[in-house]
Amino acid sequence: MKKIIVFVSALLLVVTLVGCGKKEAVFDFEKGVLVVGMEADYPPFNWYESDSTEFNVKLESGGYVDGYDVQIAKLIAEELEMELVIKALDWKHLISALRFGDIDLIIAGMSPTEERKESINFTTPYYSSNHIVVVKRDGQFANITSLADLESARGVGQINTIYAELVDYVVEHHGATANPVRDSVGLMVLDILNDDADFMVVETPVALLYEASHPNLKLLFQDAGNIFNVSDEERDVSIGVRKGDTLLLEKLNLALAEISLEMRNQIMSEVSLRAEIDE
Repeated sequence: MKKIIVFVSALLLVVTLVGCGKKEAVFDFEKGVLVVGMEADYPPFNWYESDSTEFNVKLESGGYVDGYDVQIAKLIAEELEMELVIKALDWKHLISALRFGDIDLIIAGMSPTEERKESINFTTPYYSSNHIVVVKRDGQFANITSLADLESARGVGQINTIYAELVDYVVEHHGATANPVRDSVGLMVLDILNDDADFMVVETPVALLYEASHPNLKLLFQDAGNIFNVSDEERDVSIGVRKGDTLLLEKLNLALAEISLEMRNQIMSEVSLRAEIDE
């Protein structure tokens, strides 16, 4: 009930803002603060922690957040000489929060899809990876050799993500069925482990992390490359920026250019070693 009330309240806020003709916010460079939104529930990109460490950042709502997105945000804030503030938001509210000024950027493992580009702009990519299938290690689909073998399998995806779209792809092309979408990857994993779903599709670093935490998960087609033949933009993750913030977008791209591919890979390796998954 609490989640329903929160969702309805957020929806009413957005409807009210639109109905009143409220314009999108514009970034204020003079304030010297960069407010970043992320889930704090998507390891290894971002996750919640209760105690302070040398790596994490304090959340505005309390607690702390660490992860790949956090380390990228810290580097960008340092390059722009701004104070970094991070807010934890539900995935489905990130874009509306950006557009109406609750946050200045989305750094949340978000892919710059054409649909999202209709609402917001994106920087150049700050990470890229393939998508792979995850199943239960002792389940009936553990030893399949192609996507076609997922015929009759039940797939589960995350709301408003390419994960759900790729499940739909397997449904359309290979005869699988799609379960209702979930709000988080963690809930998708529980569906697999509890035999409520047979497979899910996630990015490689996410899959590797959950496999390490849950030995009864198995990764399929890990060496097959871009097995779903998705576009580069759907394999990339970029920073979300408001349409009107062209100067900020330019500065962000310059800051990202200072972070080498080697450094990005090193950051991902390091955060994956300390990532936390809620059981």
